[in-house]
Amino acid sequence: MTDSEHTGRPMLFLTEGGPTYRIEKRLGMIHERGPRLVRRSMFAICLTWVTLLVLCLFQGTAYGDRVAIPFLRDFAAYTRFLLALPLLVVAVNVLGPHIAHASAHFVRSGLVVEEDFKRFDQAVEKGLRWRDSVIAEIILVLLAYCGAFSALKGMAVEVSTWYADRTGTGFSLTMAGWWFAFFCVPLFQFLMLRWLWRLFLWGQFLWRMSKLHLQLIPTHPDEAGGLGFVGEAHRFFSVIIFAFSIASTGVVANEVVYGKVPLPHFAPLIGTYVVLVVILFLLPLAVFAPLLLRTKRRGLYEYGSLATEYTSSFQKKWIETRPPREEALLGTGDIQSLADLGNSFAFIDKMGPMPMDKRTPITMVAACLIPMVPLLLTMMPLKDVLKLVFKLVM
Repeated sequence: MTDSEHTGRPMLFLTEGGPTYRIEKRLGMIHERGPRLVRRSMFAICLTWVTLLVLCLFQGTAYGDRVAIPFLRDFAAYTRFLLALPLLVVAVNVLGPHIAHASAHFVRSGLVVEEDFKRFDQAVEKGLRWRDSVIAEIILVLLAYCGAFSALKGMAVEVSTWYADRTGTGFSLTMAGWWFAFFCVPLFQFLMLRWLWRLFLWGQFLWRMSKLHLQLIPTHPDEAGGLGFVGEAHRFFSVIIFAFSIASTGVVANEVVYGKVPLPHFAPLIGTYVVLVVILFLLPLAVFAPLLLRTKRRGLYEYGSLATEYTSSFQKKWIETRPPREEALLGTGDIQSLADLGNSFAFIDKMGPMPMDKRTPITMVAACLIPMVPLLLTMMPLKDVLKLVFKLVM
């Protein structure tokens, strides 16, 4: 039984809709029984990397010394189209179900009261309507081409490469370069932008949930009032961050290897990238900050009063009473209740402003940096890199 069947409420399937999704479905790339991720990934690779390879073989720039950077020695081509692009496709099956199940869990867990069911349904339906928006995807396509054209216009080609020939007045695109600039790059940027759009839709849904009368429990053991499942599902956006970082690593590798730019030169840029990306992907969780802070403050007052009353009675009964006691101290439930009360108060005290534990930001930072570890090979031997990674992991 699915979550939707169990709760009777719609689920937020962010990855199963939209104009491009419907086109893929008509082409047989997506089947009712499954997304056919391997077929879609291979199709994307064939349209990009394989096609570029064929064009470069035809024009003689796939390998050899005819150009300074032949296609088979271009790190960015590998990371973008053989690694990051398929990962953006596969992420549909990784992230989509977790987001959908998390959306349904708001009702299944009892956080959403019956009087808010209609508003919950409206929040899901609005998210799905925006997901299916033709205008939204047209804007994403236009933004992808604008980004590709801006990159092409600002491109400084110092030497001839597989995609551009250096001329006296600038550069001219090769046959492979035209396919690269007008199809491959826009396709890759469109997929990245579509994931950012889905992140925005998820954030919009969470914002609408934060406006409901959620039944948050200050003493919930997830230390998030019962919203810990949101951060658990949100952590899977690290797959998207990982894909972004893989693509970026290839560009940096080209600059280090062929542009002779020392890797430490990129340290401030990499640091800024990590900070901005993590902040961007954690923003949707911040919508619960006011609600969680109010819940924590309320819990501290309520359980603080309860703790004062209970510990005062405990003090009078077990500490201040001098006559022989009828009740034996050993085995009494009063001490266990005192410990349980302390644990409950500790859960409240540990509540943060966002529904996540420390693993979520750590996972996202790791997704940013792990793809860049191979760049260290330009500065130190492999064994030293492995030692460094081992120390960081341990």
